[in-house]
Amino acid sequence: MKKTLIPALLMGLFTSTTAVANNMYGLLSAGYADAKQGQAGGKDVGYSFGMGYELHRQWVLEGGFQQLLDEQGDAPSLTNLGSEDSSSIKADALYLALLGKASSQAGTLFYRVGVMSVKLESQAVIAANQSCERGDAIALSIEGTAALSCELDKTIVAGVVGLGFDFRLSDSLDLRIEAQHVRGAEDFEANIGQIGIRYNF
Repeated sequence: MKKTLIPALLMGLFTSTTAVANNMYGLLSAGYADAKQGQAGGKDVGYSFGMGYELHRQWVLEGGFQQLLDEQGDAPSLTNLGSEDSSSIKADALYLALLGKASSQAGTLFYRVGVMSVKLESQAVIAANQSCERGDAIALSIEGTAALSCELDKTIVAGVVGLGFDFRLSDSLDLRIEAQHVRGAEDFEANIGQIGIRYNF
């Protein structure tokens, strides 16, 4: 009895693990973001990685890490004061999203609705006669002229929506393209284009 029970239990465990694995995928993507927060803004490349689990043939739960951008502005001067050139913005996020999907022979069309916890750091250098829309105002001097640095270092909550397509390359590989829009607290907003590889377990 015991000799037949143990192999049966092991076979059942292997079958259930395989079934779960068949509903999962890993994702690695590169992206380009155009973001702004208050008076700061920037455009830069970023990356993301995550895992997805198919809850239903039409619904997927996905979570992971996304570096939206890390844009360091030029050194502030009287010529770029108050412009995007002198501002810096960095945003790293943990995200959780629900994907609704529709499959075809070519691949899978999907839309994304999710939430992000964004570690946001920004700096905008403006003229002294202006005021900071967001963040702390720090007085400084540029070439002997008074100026203000508007600085923010905060973790915020943001929402994300997206639309994309997974092109089927093989049973285990898809090519993903996606457009995302992110909006959150502290007037943070970003538009992102991504391309990546999805590996189906």
